[in-house]
Order: sequence, then structure tokens, then C-alpha cells
Amino acid sequence: MDLHWSFLLVPLIIGYFAWIPGYGMNWIAASWWTTIAVLLFSFVLLHELGHALAAQNRGVKAERIILFPLGGGAYLPEQPSNVWEEVFVYAAGPLANIILALLAWGLLLTRPDGPLLIAYYLKLSGNLVVFPGIADQILGLTLAVNLLLAIGNLLPAYPLDGGRILRALLRRPLGARRATVIVTGLGVVIGSGLAWLGVRLSDPLLVFGAGFIILLSVLEYQNGWQRRRLANKAVGDVLRLPLPSLYRVYPGQPVGEVRRFFQATEWPILPVYNQWNEQVGFVEASVINEEAEDDREPVRRYCEREFVTAQPTEELLAITERIVDANVYGATIIGPRGELVGYVFTEDIMPLLDTRLKKIKRRLRQEGPAGE
Repeated sequence: MDLHWSFLLVPLIIGYFAWIPGYGMNWIAASWWTTIAVLLFSFVLLHELGHALAAQNRGVKAERIILFPLGGGAYLPEQPSNVWEEVFVYAAGPLANIILALLAWGLLLTRPDGPLLIAYYLKLSGNLVVFPGIADQILGLTLAVNLLLAIGNLLPAYPLDGGRILRALLRRPLGARRATVIVTGLGVVIGSGLAWLGVRLSDPLLVFGAGFIILLSVLEYQNGWQRRRLANKAVGDVLRLPLPSLYRVYPGQPVGEVRRFFQATEWPILPVYNQWNEQVGFVEASVINEEAEDDREPVRRYCEREFVTAQPTEELLAITERIVDANVYGATIIGPRGELVGYVFTEDIMPLLDTRLKKIKRRLRQEGPAGE
């Protein structure tokens, strides 16, 4: 489990709400807001554990759980094998919150004036006068917040659980592309509605959360568009054939000689080999130009030792995903007999994802201002 850096803002927010001008820190209020923060953290953690445990039950182990002050995420390396298992995994988070809300509801019924307390926390517009104790307040917050988390997450908008469930249900009849377009479109529409509601209610947290929904919906739509572009391309569209052995780079070679190799080949990246002519990594021209000061020093300190290999029969989309997951410069393409076929670099993949506007901007930058 990982905590996002934004948790560092939580003490500042608590201090803001507990500070009284002219008086100082109200430590009773600070303790109460701290209790609320811990409760919210626990509810979100329970929600994400519901996803992770459900996925594990379906044979998929969550890589990690990351928590934000207002939400979280359980990262799954792969999706469950069928639609209903996927629905089960995404529904498990809200279900965990519903179970916790029902437990709080049952405990509140055992308290004096229990039904009145439940109405007090669920009917915010009701004209009710109650005096709940600390235990009643904690149970009331547990009931209200968990119901809010469950209902909010079941909205049919990406990236909420309801949107993911809807996409899983629509994927088979409509296809992955249309299903993604629908849920991301709903994410923008519903997010805009929530932002408007947050402005009307003067609720900055609701506005922020709505903006988060809109942003992730747009990014997911863009990601789906990029995946479709790559799915329609072949490895041969970006494959760089091997260079002559004259331009082979070894870790002990001086930086100045490697610079000349980059100038002669005009390659952005060059493979690096050991004394047995086995590839051991890559070196990037920009790294050499930005970091290397002495042309006589060996190039080994600027080499990236990690790289991925792929076969020419693999889809370009799959190779790209492996490059991104490994966070490396590119992939070495090896043939069925172990022979070197060529290289696929991220520098060559990115232009395939350009929109027409980006291509025009790049062309204008290359041509320079008019009159030159």
C-alpha cells in the first residue's frame, strides 16, 4: 500500500479548519478533524481492499494499492477472464462500503433515539434537533460517508466503478472502442454536472473531485485513441535496421567517438555491446549532449543497461506497452533464429500518435520563422 504525496496536505487542511483567528489553534476541533480524516482514510482503504480481495479471488493479484486523501486505486496487472468476474471485482469496492454502512445503521438502531439519529445524518435538509454523543457521531458519519462513497462510485462515469462496470457490460455487444467512448463521454457529462452542483453548493471538494473525473475521462479517451492508432500499425512501420559494425558502441569507448557516431548515423539512440558483441543496453544522444563534459571519458556511465526484446511477429501495440512498462528507450527485435532484425525506439513511435495539429506545429518548428 502506498500513500500519495498529497497526504502531506492533510495536516495543513486540518490546521486551517481548526485555527481560530485571534485565539489560535482549537485543539478539540483539530482532534475532531483528525478523527474524520482517519475515518475517511479507513473507508477508502476498505473500498480498495474490496477490489483487491475480489480480484485475488478471481485469480488476479493486485500489484499495489495507492491512496489519495479523497480516493484511491487498486492496480491490477490484468483483467479477470470474463465479463461477470470483471463486474464482480469493480462492484466489490462499493459493496464493502455498503456492508460497513449497514453495520453502522444496525448499531445506530441500538442507540437511544436511533431512528432519529439515522434521519439526522441521512436527511440533511430535515429540521431535526438531536444531541449525538461521540460514538453516535462516529456511527452517523460511518453510515453517511460509506453510503456516499458507494453511491458516488456507482455512477456510470469513468473512472468510477460504475463506469468500469458499464464498460465491461458494453464491451461485448458494442466493442471496446465504443464502450470506452460511451463511459468517458459520460464521465465528462456527469463530471460537469457535479462541478456545477459543487459551485452551487459552494463545495470546493466536490468541484475538485468533478474536475478529477473529467480529466481522467479525457485521458482515458486519448489513451484509447492512441492504442487504436498503434493497433493499426506494424513493426515494420518504425523498425530501424541494424547499423554496420563500424558504428558499434562499447562501454569503454570515449564519449567523443560516440558523438561522431550519432552525427554520422543521425540516430537518436545507439545500442551498446560488450566484448562478446552481445547487446547490454542503449545510449541516448540527448544524454550525451546534456551530461557529458569530457569527450575522453568512457561512455559507460551514460548507458542505460535495461532494455526489452521482442519478435518481429509481435504487434507494435504490445511492444510499445512493454517499452512503457519497463521505462526504457526502446526494444531490440530478435528473429526466430536469434538473429538481430532491428530496433524499435520510442522516438519513432511517438510521431504515429500525433494529431494533424501536432504535425503542423512540428513542421513549422522545423522550417523556422518565415523569411529565414
